[in-house]
Amino acid sequence: MRIYWTLVAGLALVLPAPGHAQQRTGIAAAAEAMGAASLNSIEFTGSGYVFSFGQAYEPGERWPRFIQRTYSAAINYQTPAMRLIQVRSQGEHPPRGGGAQAVGADQRTVSVVSGKFAWKEAGAQATPNPAAVGDRLHQLWATPHGVIKAAMANAARLDGNTATFAIEGREFKATLNAQNLVEKVTYLSTNEVVGDYPIEIAYSDYADFGGVKFPRHIVQTEDGFPTLDITVSEVKPNAPVSIDVPANVREAAPQPLRVAVEKLADGVWYLSTPNARNWAVEFNDYVVVVEGIGSEARSLAAIEEIKKLVPNKPIRYVINTHAHYDHAGGLRTYVAQGATVITHELNKPFFERVWARPRTIAPDLLSKSPRPATFETVSDKKVLTDGRRTIELYHMKGTSHNVANLLVYMPAEKLLFWGDGYNPPAGDDPRDPARTPEQMIDLYRVITMNNLDVKTVAPAHGFGPKPYDNLRKAIGLIPL
Repeated sequence: MRIYWTLVAGLALVLPAPGHAQQRTGIAAAAEAMGAASLNSIEFTGSGYVFSFGQAYEPGERWPRFIQRTYSAAINYQTPAMRLIQVRSQGEHPPRGGGAQAVGADQRTVSVVSGKFAWKEAGAQATPNPAAVGDRLHQLWATPHGVIKAAMANAARLDGNTATFAIEGREFKATLNAQNLVEKVTYLSTNEVVGDYPIEIAYSDYADFGGVKFPRHIVQTEDGFPTLDITVSEVKPNAPVSIDVPANVREAAPQPLRVAVEKLADGVWYLSTPNARNWAVEFNDYVVVVEGIGSEARSLAAIEEIKKLVPNKPIRYVINTHAHYDHAGGLRTYVAQGATVITHELNKPFFERVWARPRTIAPDLLSKSPRPATFETVSDKKVLTDGRRTIELYHMKGTSHNVANLLVYMPAEKLLFWGDGYNPPAGDDPRDPARTPEQMIDLYRVITMNNLDVKTVAPAHGFGPKPYDNLRKAIGLIPL
């Protein structure tokens, strides 16, 4: 029989230890052992590896690895607030998978949360990021001392050496080792492709930093694969951490998601939101959507625009170029409305498996009104035509971004769509300084191998549509 205790701040449990005098155990003992009670803020810095969640080379495989040159967190537990600075560089040689590979130079990101506000710091003005508030607060409370403070403040239930409690809408579990130090934190997160998935953070190799115990090794896994593996080099307990919310973030009003529409050719439209783009193609009796990119919210907004463009015709097909989560996050929305998914044959079993998983955190339309997904698959090539318009799909064999990636081509219009590899930048210079050219060369090789006569590229990311010659310029085949 399991016995549970309810804990409140400052409460210590007294349990007999076999063969020893009674000793303090539980959350209060962990707070004492770790120095959490007197800790109001902390800064820590480390380095190691970071992995790009949802960007595997093969469906269901590990996430691609990058070198984490800097991982620097500044946390105020009283606000609560956290600023996380990360610097990453290429870690797969040769490139293997997504995550904006191949990285051409060190990439620095600054992610911040303070109370009910979240934002990114880059350039002169902060960028509001309200959708990230929950995830960043979960990250804050999952730190070694954050989870102890949260457990004490939220009536944790103790079962053996594991405390369970709820905070920010999620159930957390914190496991203590024999020294009453936090060795593992677990909780559930959610994703549009896979639904509920576990996050587990392991803390080890503790050391004393000015009376505060802190781990020197942190390993985080998400859905079973590592997303972070760092060695901590510096810890500053009770460092002054003051994070003020920028005025533009505090005053930012929620903005409705708007999909911009651009005509690419007769019956072909480019549907754009920031850095996420797809096509709508009108056939005689139906519409084909190229790429279920983004999220359910984005797909619903795109569907609304498509109904204005092509009234009284159903969306019969949605083409999926590959299974990376940013490209497949909106697929289920089309399935919920009866569309058939066209994808490479290697992706079908992956989608069938992960779409069957629970979605308790963020139920979507398909989970609320279930219906079986219908697939048509591609091995090497597939053609859709009504005698008036034609879409050709080509397997991108031997490319390093994804093993089951498709290229989308309309021969009469000489239009090309790809999921990733080269994101056309804004302006006249076609070079992408963020990437080295390996995956751009992959794109060019597949195009020439299939003798495609391309005039315009309008891909999933970047600032398209652009002339096809921009790709050739970017890889040095023709002069700038």
